[in-house]
Amino acid sequence: MSQRLAFLSVLGCTFVLIFSAPVQAQQPALRITPPAPVATNAPSTNAPSGAKPKEPVPPVILSAALVKEGMIKMNVGDADGALAKLNEAIRIFPSTNTAYVLRGSIYSQRKQWDLAEQDFKVAAQIDPTNVVLKLNVVEIKFLQKQYDAARAGYVALESNPEIGDLAKFKAFLCDLYGGHEALAAKELAAFNEAGTRASYYYANIAWDTYHKDIDGARDWLDSATGIFTPQKNAYYAQSLKDLGYLPLPPLPFLRK
Repeated sequence: MSQRLAFLSVLGCTFVLIFSAPVQAQQPALRITPPAPVATNAPSTNAPSGAKPKEPVPPVILSAALVKEGMIKMNVGDADGALAKLNEAIRIFPSTNTAYVLRGSIYSQRKQWDLAEQDFKVAAQIDPTNVVLKLNVVEIKFLQKQYDAARAGYVALESNPEIGDLAKFKAFLCDLYGGHEALAAKELAAFNEAGTRASYYYANIAWDTYHKDIDGARDWLDSATGIFTPQKNAYYAQSLKDLGYLPLPPLPFLRK
């Protein structure tokens, strides 16, 4: 998957996702001008006579510096401090996409769903070609267990070459957990027929955990862990973690 999926790390994966334990905020893959050294806009009193005053620092630079400070505060668990920095970054430069993504992730961790959805929608409007931002909006519905609404959003993303397989898996979860088990069974059969993709393994993990076949789920999870990268496994596993199906209980001989 491309670097654009780094947004999911910011949101709690995470790939994806997003929204569970406090995250280690990473610099999202946006083309943001690096923050410049702090400078005053007022001319220096020590400047030589006739010297030109310093140029004002562009708002995009000031905003990027505040976003960076907000990330640092997120990484040390200071969500309130991070929000203050991100709010100021948005005030100075309302098109600062990264600030909306990070602020939305904080709101989602606090289960302030309306605020989170609003920020993710604004981010998606600023960068309409970034499919991960669209996925974030749908994730808000999923986390509230609004499965029918979330399913429609995932289905709309299934044809995307970047996250289509993940979107199909998420739509399957909506059917499995949303009371449409017969439809979910048909989707599982399609995953099994296609094979090889991460959706094949994680759909079976979800099916087995939902039906309390923990040993079967463990076999599928062991296989997926040995085939796919940790990052990709995290993308697919996050929803199962959010809903309490992962991690699996320890093996009997490992229990104290």
